[in-house]
Amino acid sequence: MRSEAHFTAEKMLSRLGVKPGALGKVALLPGPRDRAAKLRCALENPRRTLAFQGYEMHTGALGAQRVTVGNGGRYSPDAAITTELLCAGGVETLVRVGSCGSLQETVKLGDIVIATGAVRGDGASPRYVPEDFATLAHPRVVDALARAADSLGAPVHRGQVFTTDALFRETPELLAELESRRITAIDMVTSAFLTVAQVRNARAGAILAVSDECLTGKLGFRDPSFLQAEERIMEVALKAVEWL
Repeated sequence: MRSEAHFTAEKMLSRLGVKPGALGKVALLPGPRDRAAKLRCALENPRRTLAFQGYEMHTGALGAQRVTVGNGGRYSPDAAITTELLCAGGVETLVRVGSCGSLQETVKLGDIVIATGAVRGDGASPRYVPEDFATLAHPRVVDALARAADSLGAPVHRGQVFTTDALFRETPELLAELESRRITAIDMVTSAFLTVAQVRNARAGAILAVSDECLTGKLGFRDPSFLQAEERIMEVALKAVEWL
């Protein structure tokens, strides 16, 4: 018999006063609050519809869609929490608008990656699924992001993302192994985010700006090319809503 958790996302939403239908069917979820604020500017009449422990979600109109935008978590555990809450609140499609490190020589600082799936090195997702579970982005979300990028003239890479919880344990041996497996990028969110969405029967995908090149040690969080890519992934995510 399957045991039930003592506390669920549905109970949490009820205690937070989030009413059914308050959230949009589509959610755009960056990690940083400043990125969320920029995305929110694209919404018509955004209203705060969920607030919890520093996470804030605002919902408004984007074209014909009602869209929720908020800081969805910068690490696997908090991304799992916000994904659970959004799915429990009726969100059907979730898009992570994040950053990543490159694991291939052909993927450079300031490039854009659309995740096709994730390799799970995080600590949250094993609480949801067995080791052999295939964590995948939903094809509809991947296609919408790719279509949006193409319409905006933004070149992208497609590939798997490795997610880790241990930023300072990205050893040369680990990076060499991931490179040899042709994994495109590394981050600290995507595997938990996609896994929870799959378990909750929601469509999910991720578009990521490359902030550093792990193979060379090049860091670029303040580099103009990364800042430009950060702006571009927001444009792509907003445009992709047309096809979600």
